[in-house]
Amino acid sequence: MYKKWFYIETPVWNNEFSFEKRQNKKLFVPSLIDAKDFEEIKLQDDFEKIAFEDFDFDSKLSTNYGLKNFYRFNIKGKEVILFDNHNHAFYFWYEARKKWIIWNDNLLIHIDEHADTRDNFKNISTLDSLDLQKVFEFTNFVLNVWDYIIPAQKQGLVWDILQIRNTQNLEDYIAQKDDLKKNYNWIILNIDLDFFEPELDFIDYDLKEKVILDAFEKSDFVTVCTSPFFIEQNLAIWIFKKIFSKLL
Repeated sequence: MYKKWFYIETPVWNNEFSFEKRQNKKLFVPSLIDAKDFEEIKLQDDFEKIAFEDFDFDSKLSTNYGLKNFYRFNIKGKEVILFDNHNHAFYFWYEARKKWIIWNDNLLIHIDEHADTRDNFKNISTLDSLDLQKVFEFTNFVLNVWDYIIPAQKQGLVWDILQIRNTQNLEDYIAQKDDLKKNYNWIILNIDLDFFEPELDFIDYDLKEKVILDAFEKSDFVTVCTSPFFIEQNLAIWIFKKIFSKLL
């Protein structure tokens, strides 16, 4: 899956947001490539290929461009997937399960400005979750950036969610970090780089980085999104490179 880029042209997935009000009626989904280093990360430079579009809190249309491609890295022997809209994480978790990187009953360490736990009451069956084509379709034509975690939890891939969204959550993580691997067989680290958007600069950067680096060491699989609607993309990529280069 994700071998070839495509458009979402119907009011589903993230394209459902303000679909009737927007002149543009399609959103772009890039292809996935295996990347050897961070210099391969490029932002979208084709203005026809919009990653996310919706009206912001001031009722102004916000048109956002994401990544030129999605990127698969091998960092310290672990698979790290970098993509733009966060619901794509759902597919990559199931792909990782298919490859026996993880299995069911994972702890999900979710580092994000938002909880992403809205329930759209649309679920994937256990049987369909074994078929990556059906998982791909569910990810790209049903889920959106707000509601991709609960279906994974209902289906059994995620057992517990550790939400890290503020200073207290970060400090709580530090206090319990040594017990995580004792209590869970598999851990997914799921990062939204909007946790570093400027309005959250009151949360100590060094503490954020410390938690991410520790969670990486404890995790079995890592998904990272650049979240085009919520953080400037050059900043998101700079943060990704700054933190993950320390693991090389």
